[in-house]
Parts: sequence; C-alpha cells; structure tokens
Amino acid sequence: MPRQRHTRPDNPIALNLARIVFTLLTNPRGWRVRSLMEELGIQPRTYRKYKAVLRDHFDFLFDRDGRTLVTEVREGDEAWLRLRDSSEPRGQDFPEIYSRVATMALARQVFGFLRGSSMADRMEEHFQDFCDRVGDRTFVFRDLFRGMDRKVFYLSPPPKDYGPHGRTLQVILRALFFNKRFYGKYQSASGESARVLEPLTLILWNGGLYLLARTRAGRRPHLYVVDRFREVRLGGGSFRYPGPEEYSPDRFFEGHFGIFHEEREPVEVELIFAAKPWIRLFLTERLWHPTQRFQRLRDGRLRMTFRASCLVEVGRFVRSFGDDVVVVRPDAALLEVPRDGLDPPFLAKSREPA
Repeated sequence: MPRQRHTRPDNPIALNLARIVFTLLTNPRGWRVRSLMEELGIQPRTYRKYKAVLRDHFDFLFDRDGRTLVTEVREGDEAWLRLRDSSEPRGQDFPEIYSRVATMALARQVFGFLRGSSMADRMEEHFQDFCDRVGDRTFVFRDLFRGMDRKVFYLSPPPKDYGPHGRTLQVILRALFFNKRFYGKYQSASGESARVLEPLTLILWNGGLYLLARTRAGRRPHLYVVDRFREVRLGGGSFRYPGPEEYSPDRFFEGHFGIFHEEREPVEVELIFAAKPWIRLFLTERLWHPTQRFQRLRDGRLRMTFRASCLVEVGRFVRSFGDDVVVVRPDAALLEVPRDGLDPPFLAKSREPA
C-alpha cells in the first residue's frame, strides 16, 4: 500500500496521485506530462513533487530489486510519464552512472573558485540538469547525490577570487572562441600597459586562470594572469587562429616545470632525496616532468633527474622538501635555493608572466 497518511477523499493531493497511478496502470503509454499538468491544474514544480512521491513511496510500483517503475521518457518534443518494463536490466538506461557522477562532482568542485562568474553559473546549470535527468531514473539512484560533495572531494591549492572579474572572463571567452582580438589594460610587476591581443589558450593552473595570447604584430605568445587585466573590451577585428603546426600549448610549455616560461636551453636537474618511504612513494607515484627518472641508491636515498627549461617552479619544488633534499645540479643559486635558511621571494620579477 502507498505510504500516504493523507488519503481523505477531500485531499486533492491524494486524488491527483490516485488519478496518475490509475492512468499509469491502465495505459501502457502512460500520460503525456503536458496534458497531465493541464488536467490536474498543477504547475511544473508540483508535478515534480508528485513524481518524487510516486518514485519514493509507492512500494507496489517497485520491481523485485526495489527499483521504481515510474519513469519519464521523451518522444519527440513531448515528455511522457509511464511505467517501465520491470524486466529492464539494472542501469541499462544510464550506463556508467557512478563514473559520471564522480566526474561531475569533481568538475563542480574544481571550478568552484570561479563562483560569481558566468562560467560558474553555466557549470551549476549543467550540474543541476544532470541531477534532474538522473534523479528520474531508477530507485537505486534515488539517493545518489546525497552527501556527494563529502564523498568526492577536491582539495585545491589556495584559489583566487574571480567574482570581481566576471566581465573580464566573458570578454576573453568571447574573443577566444570567436577568434576576436581584444583590447586590454594589464597590470604587471613593471607597471600598467595597454595592448591589443589575440587570445590563444585559457589555462587553469594552481587555483588561477592564465591566458596565452600574442599581440597583433608578434608571433610569439606571452602568458598573462587573467585577474590582472584592469580593463578589457573587444576591438581590433578578427584574426586567423593558428594551425596545430604553427602553435600548440604543449610545445609552448615543452620542457618546463610548471607554468612559468623562459626561452633557454633545458638544464639538467639532479636531486637526492632522504631515505624516507613516504617521500619515495610521493615522488615516484606522480608525473612531475616528462623527462623524469628515478633511481634508488644503495643507502635508501632516491635520485631524481629531469631536464627543465625554466627553473622557477623547480626552486619552489625543492624548497618544499626542506632538509630532505640535496641539489646536485645545477648550482643551487640557479634554483634560488637559500644556503642560509632564508627563503627568497617566490618569483623574480623578470620571470613573472607577461
């Protein structure tokens, strides 16, 4: 029997639910949702509540596995509420649902730092639409999203606040996707400058957004910190987006350790780490650089070698291990590794993006 307490004949909710159940049981095609709402005189929000009650509390509308038979399907431009075939295999109508849920949950958290911008709003709309579609499926998915942000968790680096930069992002994205030049006033460590840019790639790195762009006259792209644009507007017309043989972000960062960029020949880096199991596991389980090599020494220490074109992030990487790492090469001064225990500024001004 239904788990409904209010079943008096004068209860419109009970009467409406009874009409829906009768139609579902007697008409294999079900009830067209638009007609259902018109005949019952209800709004979409009320319809969704009715559907949830039928799905969650009417035990005789469950199959042997405890899954609801109530489903909503689309036929052309119309949605229909009907009972599915109880012999349908579990999960057939939404394959790999758990992987999709985990992916959506992580994506939502990864882009959480964009809260307040149009990008975050679109992500949330996409997520809610996903939840609505999945939530209508089967009983086994009924509680799928409960506690999801605690079951799947993204531990991010300290993120930037992009709430005040929503318009900047809108202009950059429009210029990027429609191959439009834009005018920007940019605040760098050396002062403010104005330039017309051709955007090439938007990069998410370490809790912040960066833009690879080139000037109209120059062919070599430069890296810009998105939130340092003080003013942006479309202007300068369209441009031809370079082909893959002319430009790719992979080639731009090839040989670099992190996002910072320098035009120099790769330097051989050799580091010796302390004989601590957690360090060995932490290092060898990750891809820090495409050229990395590890060798376990006889005394238990771990040698790491790679070739990097930019050493800015290498220095920060080394400093994060304190006394548990020794720099064999290059000279520690090139990595800005302190010899007196005093940590130098994280970035030299000449090495900041753009």
